[in-house]
Amino acid sequence: MRIAVTGGSGNVGRRVCRELAAAGHETWNIDRVVPVPAGGPSRQADLADLDEALRALAGMDQVVHLAAIPNPYGDPPERVMSVNMALSYNVFEAARKLGIRRVVYGCSDSATGFGIHEPPLRPQYVPVDEAHPCWPHETYSLSKYFGEVIGEKYSQAFGMQVLSLRYAWVLYDTLLPRVRDLAASYACGQVPAQPWFGAYISVGDVARAVRAAVAFDAGEEPCFEAFLLTAARTMYNLPTLDLLRRIYGELPQVAAPQIFAADPYASVFDLRKARRLLGWTPRDTLANLDRWEM
Repeated sequence: MRIAVTGGSGNVGRRVCRELAAAGHETWNIDRVVPVPAGGPSRQADLADLDEALRALAGMDQVVHLAAIPNPYGDPPERVMSVNMALSYNVFEAARKLGIRRVVYGCSDSATGFGIHEPPLRPQYVPVDEAHPCWPHETYSLSKYFGEVIGEKYSQAFGMQVLSLRYAWVLYDTLLPRVRDLAASYACGQVPAQPWFGAYISVGDVARAVRAAVAFDAGEEPCFEAFLLTAARTMYNLPTLDLLRRIYGELPQVAAPQIFAADPYASVFDLRKARRLLGWTPRDTLANLDRWEM
């Protein structure tokens, strides 16, 4: 297939482009900064402009939409919101106008309200799955959530197939020195004074999930599916239910106790849907960090 990867010059996009090319797809990097990766086809475009988005995505079979301001810390909040929302709208609208039926949307666990957050909201139950209500409440998480809503509504209205990948904090090559320090401290049993869910994912596992989403057999019917993606375990050397007690003072309802019985350190996010529908299971943990395919 001919697949456009928006934001293909970014830290995640480069790895996704390589993964899709290795799967035999004609993979086009669509970005303001090109050509990256070297040797791959690319189109330079500012996707904040709908006409440029239409030009850049013309002739594609699918779109993997990764282009975004990736966190709320380096830009004013109103810019994070306005840029991310404009990019998502233009990509979905361009796909609709061009007759591209499938968009794989790079979302975030933050869209649930439990990734990047202000107050530590208490989940109704754990593990948090795709059916749990989403409570985003800061600029980045709201922008990713609303991008997913656009995809869901376009699926309903225009018969598109939209797969939203809610991946956690993505760890890639330039973060490795920091990650090694964190991994060493957590392996010794250290836990932050104000811990969070400790969710993360390797860039290789994200790329493999995108590859699976591109190949997902939905037949000819429109669909919208969201998938939570993290490493199989939290960052901490602390059983997950104990971690949750430390965060909230008492344990939220445990809806699937068998998950934590099988692995006491399992992710707070439920990965079963991705395994069931996409055939995706995370490979990488902090314990095998030196073997990650970056």
